[in-house]
Amino acid sequence: MNTGIFPVERIDEIIKRPQDFRLLERIPLTVEGMMNKLPIRLQEPQEGDIIKHAVILDTETTGMNAASDRIIELGLLRCTYSFNRRVLLTIERYYDEFEDPGRAIPLEVQELTGITDEMVRGHKFDDEICAQLLSDRPLVIAHNARFDRPFFDRRFPLMANLAWACSLSGINWDAIGSNGKKLEYLNQSRGWFYDAHRAYVDCLALVWLLHLEPEAFDMLIDTALSCQYRLNAWQSPFRCKDDLKAQGFSFDGQHKVWYKNFSRAEDAQNTLLNLSMLFDTSACEVVKMNAANRYK
Repeated sequence: MNTGIFPVERIDEIIKRPQDFRLLERIPLTVEGMMNKLPIRLQEPQEGDIIKHAVILDTETTGMNAASDRIIELGLLRCTYSFNRRVLLTIERYYDEFEDPGRAIPLEVQELTGITDEMVRGHKFDDEICAQLLSDRPLVIAHNARFDRPFFDRRFPLMANLAWACSLSGINWDAIGSNGKKLEYLNQSRGWFYDAHRAYVDCLALVWLLHLEPEAFDMLIDTALSCQYRLNAWQSPFRCKDDLKAQGFSFDGQHKVWYKNFSRAEDAQNTLLNLSMLFDTSACEVVKMNAANRYK
């Protein structure tokens, strides 16, 4: 049985044929007690650095629907980075807490996260601490912002206009040599592991990954700074779904709309004109997307 513990009894075999084995090491930031050593310096600042703040965010929830499900664990990790060099510098503070959803946590969520009804009972997020960590409007980074942001904005409506970046969709991982995008895989393929599906641990794993891959962090910031134009094909008839797919549209299950993103407004408008030959596009819209309204 594979216990996940390094097989020290196979050392002689590993020495004989090291090419047939791969070593995984626990991410140093996730070693027990590391968060007692804050602030943690990842890289030395340099003269001329334009230092900015980012908050790495992750949630564990009762389900996938932001309108009806609830956050049961919130992890926030406040960091500094050099804006001009595009590298992470320090981890300053962290916050991790449970919140009682007022209902039973589904069994499959308990099995995935290890979070039980007993662990969250009576717990509540400290809105004041969360607001303090985000008071200077840092860039919020999540590995799946399209999932996390709707949950966060619904729970904290006064902080619903922050700038967000997504390390899942905002980085071209293929260009960096990764053929997968899951956080656990991205770390494991670089020789590191962690205990996944706990909010603050996932935050630490993401910080470590972006520290290891400054090219990825550079892409992330570039994407966050960029503008896109999203064409929402509202009220498109069901008969047009294959045509929309063929034109590169995706379906937003939360908002029930087919959409496509463009780097230029004129391309979005031209596509809208083409759609008008398929159905009545009077309800369609082109929305300028930036870090403040992206992933909502």
